[in-house]
Amino acid sequence: MPGEKLLSWARRNLTESRLAVALVVVGAPTTLVGALLYVLPGPGFPVLVIGLAALVTGLAMLASRAGRG
Repeated sequence: MPGEKLLSWARRNLTESRLAVALVVVGAPTTLVGALLYVLPGPGFPVLVIGLAALVTGLAMLASRAGRG
């Protein structure tokens, strides 16, 4: 199957902490852009909600990881 290599790579390399950091890195600028678009013309509210969701999810994953250590 063509996706088997990608799937095996993802299982080896995508850990929970890496995914959490990626969500924070994507969520923070998305939230800022959403806040700007909320004031400027554009789809501000949906972008803001998506950014906040990614940011909060990433931070919660990192906080639960820190609580284990």
